Amino acid sequence: MTLTDSQVRSFKPNKQRFKKSDGRGLYIEVMPTGGKYFRLACRLDGKQRTYTIGEYPEMSLADARLKASEYKKSTKLGIDPTAVAKKEKAKREQTKPLWRDVAKDYLMLRQRSGAAVRTMQKLDRQINVTIKALGSREVTDISAEDVLAVVNPIANAGYVENAHEIRSRFSQVFRYAAARGLIKYDPAAMTIDAMVPRKRGEFAGLTDPKQVGNLLRDIHTYRKNHLWVGSAVLLSAYLFPRNTELRGMRWSEVDWEERLWEIPSNRMKMKRDHIIPLPDQALKILKEVKEIDLGSELVFPAPRNPVKMMSDNTFNKALRAMGYMSSQHVHHGFRTTASTLLNEMGWNADWIERQLAHVQQDKVRASYNKAQYLEGRRKMMKAYAYKLDNLTL
Repeated sequence: MTLTDSQVRSFKPNKQRFKKSDGRGLYIEVMPTGGKYFRLACRLDGKQRTYTIGEYPEMSLADARLKASEYKKSTKLGIDPTAVAKKEKAKREQTKPLWRDVAKDYLMLRQRSGAAVRTMQKLDRQINVTIKALGSREVTDISAEDVLAVVNPIANAGYVENAHEIRSRFSQVFRYAAARGLIKYDPAAMTIDAMVPRKRGEFAGLTDPKQVGNLLRDIHTYRKNHLWVGSAVLLSAYLFPRNTELRGMRWSEVDWEERLWEIPSNRMKMKRDHIIPLPDQALKILKEVKEIDLGSELVFPAPRNPVKMMSDNTFNKALRAMGYMSSQHVHHGFRTTASTLLNEMGWNADWIERQLAHVQQDKVRASYNKAQYLEGRRKMMKAYAYKLDNLTL
């Protein structure tokens, strides 16, 4: 299984050095002195070779993967990547690289690394904004002030999220340049406090039917290669539960005959029992997951430890892998999507709020009933599932 940045950060030195694999030959070696080095094991001309990629945290896990990908491409062609690095260094000493060249190299690397089509389209569009502004400048001469001169006018025009995303693209290219030894640090990292802040306290969720359809198609594509997490994200689209409710879902909570998911109060935010009707689409997903028996009481356990739940950021990481940034759509955003579309479809507002488990804390009202509006909500959830299916076509 691949590593996460939090895992790499948490590794503590022992009396003897030890290794932790990230997969495909890349691993991190933790030295007794505390140093952490990314290394790549691969074959060149039939012989086993080990290359040092970089040192953590100066080089991030993501950048180590990118550099390892470059190294492996060279070795497959029978070329020693260290020799390539020496040639590049000599070339850099003669000519200073321009921003447009480094940015285009980064785009090509992302494409070779298998980024989704939609991800590449967005990367290409946003990085081209940086190329148009600073393409003829030498990378080593671009400062934080130059980055702000590009992104702040965008934010001032009212496109705050887009400005922050373009700043992130600057940062990605700068980090790539640093991994190649072209620069020493990322100037864009220092600009955040000099930008209009993003809005907080709101969960981004797509509500435009066309965009929702695109999202669902992307989820189906992602699920083909990531059945476990992809199934959980697809189930989120149909049922829109909260993150902890889904991660803690247990097989014992599923009533197959009544077609219900009954969540006990101790797992609910409002500490009230909650019932979710299961349309055909949700039942099909659950049955497909059930066929892969991990011996866990959890429906979606952690891959490495079936006794534990998935990480709380698993679903958002999956969405980002599909090309959706946190400013566009997050896991909690499925609730925003459902609320908007169901209201536009004309369903009873009380049924919608009850399905979202939005319980009014009014002591004067009648006692809470977990099955409130259940028959109406069955019809509503069925209609919503078919609505999503139609948007996917």
